[in-house]
Amino acid sequence: MASSSKNFQSSSKPGSDRKYQGALVASPAKAISPKTVKQIVPGKHLILSGESTSHLASFLVKVIALEVVRRFSKARCPFIWNSIQALQVLGYPPFRWIQQWAPLKFIVQGIQKLSTPLLFLSVTTTLCDRSSKRNDELGSNTEAPDVPSESDETASTSGIRDVADGTKDTEPDNWLISLFKELEKQGITLPERFNEDELRRFYIAANGDFSSLLSSVKKTIRWRETFHILTLHELEKWSHLVFWHGFDTMLRPCLIVRLGLACSSLAPSDRPRFGQAVVSQIDNGIVYLTNKEDPRITVLLDCHGISPFRFPMQMMRSFITIVQENYPNRLGVLFIVRLPPVVRVIAQTLIQVLKPSTKQKLRFEGESYKKTLAEFLQIVPTFLGGKCSCPQCEKPRNISVIQAGEGSKSQPRQITIDDGSPVASMNFDEAELPSPYSCENAIRAAIIGVLMLWVFIAFLAGMNDPESISSHAP
Repeated sequence: MASSSKNFQSSSKPGSDRKYQGALVASPAKAISPKTVKQIVPGKHLILSGESTSHLASFLVKVIALEVVRRFSKARCPFIWNSIQALQVLGYPPFRWIQQWAPLKFIVQGIQKLSTPLLFLSVTTTLCDRSSKRNDELGSNTEAPDVPSESDETASTSGIRDVADGTKDTEPDNWLISLFKELEKQGITLPERFNEDELRRFYIAANGDFSSLLSSVKKTIRWRETFHILTLHELEKWSHLVFWHGFDTMLRPCLIVRLGLACSSLAPSDRPRFGQAVVSQIDNGIVYLTNKEDPRITVLLDCHGISPFRFPMQMMRSFITIVQENYPNRLGVLFIVRLPPVVRVIAQTLIQVLKPSTKQKLRFEGESYKKTLAEFLQIVPTFLGGKCSCPQCEKPRNISVIQAGEGSKSQPRQITIDDGSPVASMNFDEAELPSPYSCENAIRAAIIGVLMLWVFIAFLAGMNDPESISSHAP
């Protein structure tokens, strides 16, 4: 037993010595040979094969083609892109039985081949749209401090009233002294209506920029020299289309403009005078009806009777531009009621012309306009659902003279107007701009949609059976 234990100890010692002679770090003692590297990672797999390159090129071509279709569809026919996205449902298991029908089999197979590029394009466009919306929101937030609010307008008015009462320092601001000096240097005389309160409104609209203030004041003075403001007697001829009707709950005078009735009953040659009457009513109301506490007005635009196929786009743009440039910060709120849904889409283009401060004062009222007007106005006109008994609402109307109907193309109304009163800077006499929803444009969009559908089907058929295309090739 002793000899056996000695043999065991003698045999274990060399083994133990060999155990600790190795390196303790987990790294090879010698460099790895190139053959070993090739066995671990073959070099052929690091290089794209011809088949992978063709797959990548095909994927890029499909993405580019889908992007072209998406851009065209977004600008002309949005239903095309929505239809392509909706057709992806046919490739899901519950709808695979449709492939049993021969006419739709190759379409479903082609859609399945487009599923990956379409998913990639949909995800990227969604992310891009969200990032652009965030940038727009950030941009609007940064521009918000420059927009004069209603509180600023009221504060400026109260400041002028305090100066007139002697409760504040009567020394005028530096910009006002500079404006008087510059106008005197150029030989321009301010009209009597341009008091300090009115000039301060121009100053707020110019965001404190003196050069912009001087330019807007000079432009308004030249406009007043050429534009004829109708008298109260001349406005009686238009009293059924544009008139003042009571006050709102904030004691601001309310101007009613029946745009729909004017568009359906007036001849195109009479519309310049209608625009002149609207501007004249605004001017007279600001002078005689506004109060000192809040010298702004409320406008109610009744659009009942406007044809969705011919919208007076040019007339509205000219009217908005004139009011914004020559009557700054005079609008309290603008109600737009009884506007057809189709025309509401067209009206969105007019909003782009408005200044940011004016956009905040627009209120499009739908079917619940009666409740809104009852809460905001002291007296609602009879034709808008109110129970007013004023002479304006009870005034009898000659049906043979005024024919109010939606889309009426007749010219039944004959208005005798003095030709001596010029209408300057009013581009209302141009023909109506055709609506993008006209019959001609609808037919054109349908033809383009059918052609795009056939091209799409041919594209899917070519992907499904490319040999048929090569066999027909010369």
